[in-house]
Amino acid sequence: ATGEEIVEEQKVKVCFIPSGDSELELLESTSPDGPIAKFIEKNNGRNGIQHIALRVDNIEQTIADLLAKGVRMIDEKPRYGAGGSSIAFVHPKSTGGILVELCQRNK
Repeated sequence: ATGEEIVEEQKVKVCFIPSGDSELELLESTSPDGPIAKFIEKNNGRNGIQHIALRVDNIEQTIADLLAKGVRMIDEKPRYGAGGSSIAFVHPKSTGGILVELCQRNK
């Protein structure tokens, strides 16, 4: 996917930039109380990597597999993400402090 999209539920404006088999996703907060604005504020105004996203074929099965292995999830059920995707976040306490997003695209 390319272009920009606002995801109201997450208070964020998203821009996808394709690069080979991967893509870069840039996020801009649409509200001072959004998660991206809070991340930047927490990090003393510095921009940086907020999370890493991994594309999966079946997000429900991936979540179930991770939970069965004792992985802590922020989202135990998928929610709406940019580009019509289903997303879920793995808790950083289960990934050495890195926020990981699972993403399933149906397109």
